[in-house]
Formats: sequence, structure tokens, C-alpha cells
Amino acid sequence: MKWLNPTSRQTVRVVTVHRAPSGRIASVFIEAQTADGPRALFFFRHPDRGWQVFPPDILRPSMGAARVATSI
Repeated sequence: MKWLNPTSRQTVRVVTVHRAPSGRIASVFIEAQTADGPRALFFFRHPDRGWQVFPPDILRPSMGAARVATSI
């Protein structure tokens, strides 16, 4: 969390937890109190179980040439 420049006196708290329909945590909203004022960030859970500050890509239906070629 070095982008927040944490100190021993800094408070970081989870403000909101958003869950997916499956019940798994999908994103969290955190807030840190710094000497310059509050800073807040969203973290999103990705399919690889990692956490990023950008949301995962939306999975959309697709059809590849291999699927079409094998059904002929």
C-alpha cells in the first residue's frame, strides 16, 4: 500500500464490501486518512483471485472458427 504512503498513525478502513450473486466478495471500497486528507480506492476481485484497482473484463459470448469447423 505504498501508494497511500502509510504511517503508523494512519487509519485505513474498509467502507463497503460488494458481493457477487454467488456470495463471493467482488469488490471493496477502502478509505485512508492521510495528512493531506482522506484517500479512497476501489479494489476489484479478478478471476485469477487477484485484486486490482480496475474491474475485470466482462465475459461475453463468442464463437471461434475452431468451434464452427468441428461442427460441419
